[in-house]
Amino acid sequence: MSVLEKFGVEIFTQHNIFERIAVDKPFRPENPAFIFIKTGSIKLRQHFNDLELSENMFMVTDPQTVYEMISVSDDFQSRMVSYKREFISALSLRFNRLIGYRYFRQQMNRGVPFDPEEMEIVWKTVNFLKYILDTETEILYKKEVVEHLFSVFCYQMAGIISKEDANSMSQMSRQEEIVFIFLNDLAANHQTERTVEFYAERQSITTRHLSSVVKAITGKSASQMIALIVMNEAKVLLNSSNKPVSEISSMLGFSDQYSFSHFFKKHLEVSPSQYRNQFEN
Repeated sequence: MSVLEKFGVEIFTQHNIFERIAVDKPFRPENPAFIFIKTGSIKLRQHFNDLELSENMFMVTDPQTVYEMISVSDDFQSRMVSYKREFISALSLRFNRLIGYRYFRQQMNRGVPFDPEEMEIVWKTVNFLKYILDTETEILYKKEVVEHLFSVFCYQMAGIISKEDANSMSQMSRQEEIVFIFLNDLAANHQTERTVEFYAERQSITTRHLSSVVKAITGKSASQMIALIVMNEAKVLLNSSNKPVSEISSMLGFSDQYSFSHFFKKHLEVSPSQYRNQFEN
């Protein structure tokens, strides 16, 4: 049983982080995680744009998002705190979860700068938690110790985030709210719904208004975002499973394999089979 399965949280360093971050193909994290960069930099591609994380920055990764690693510097030094959602829910932390959730969703896929002193404090907390998780020495009440240390970490992050951007914690603009709801709806329904009309009706707004707002916030139209999410899902399924293309096309809600192949080739200029073959060779 893995550390993550046993305790609900696992810590990775720059030495083994690429066991969870694929280096040669698009990937979707199995669990949410905090990624901290102490030195160096890493560049990732995700749904909206390319993102570079550098010294004293952190980000939150989301299992609903597909990522692709572009580059990493030689002096890259990092910690990744990966956790199961049910684990953090069971801790019943007392800060306002809704505000925290909204903030993290807003900040998802964006690097957030740290004060160096705050980074040092969090870094030490994460390292101590990793030491407890990894030690082979028998520790009485180890599970409870891990839970309390992870709670300390969460409260540290909540406090830092509150201080860094109190305004973002308390409110979204109307445009941001529309995009927030659209992206959540898209994550939940992209395998069966690919029309802008469906997502606009979910918010009782026109397709034109939804597309213009999404474009203003993300730089892409609503239809482009839908296609991008479906393509990213298709790429992950093609490079991480042995499922037949016909089965993948069905999973993604296409009427047949031909429709899926036409859609895929239109956006990537290669067929699904050609795309898959580059990872098999």
